[in-house]
Amino acid sequence: MAKFVVGIGNVLLKDEGIGCHVVRALEEVNLSDVEVIDGGTCLDVLQLSRNADKLIIVDAVKGGGMPGQIYRFHIEDVTLEKKALLSLHDMSLVDTLKLMQLWHNIDEAVIIGVEPKDIDWGLELSPELREKIPQITDAILAELNNKSPKGEMKC
Repeated sequence: MAKFVVGIGNVLLKDEGIGCHVVRALEEVNLSDVEVIDGGTCLDVLQLSRNADKLIIVDAVKGGGMPGQIYRFHIEDVTLEKKALLSLHDMSLVDTLKLMQLWHNIDEAVIIGVEPKDIDWGLELSPELREKIPQITDAILAELNNKSPKGEMKC
């Protein structure tokens, strides 16, 4: 059974890099049956997770909540914007995941999103997001074990 956790984001833009910070925290946990990948801003890294039984993406998501709000949703819950793509470099995370589901055998793709506070130049997370890292990693571990996460998460 192949399980992957991929952190997506730009660590140069403070809270935009939350996915990368979370996977670094997960590297400290003994997850012998899970591949943990820091994807940065390169969505091509998702190709490493083809034929996954479970794929968990961690990324900043603007959902309108308070900074640090954690969201959980499946890729099927997201609708695509109707726009013309001029190149494959115009593809979003959602576009990429939907194509991967068509091309590869991915049983379940889950996105754990975190509401950012500050997306601006800088390497540090805002205090609101930094203090949520343990809760985010707990949510991912629960997801990997097919259990309901503790605390509130919006879908």
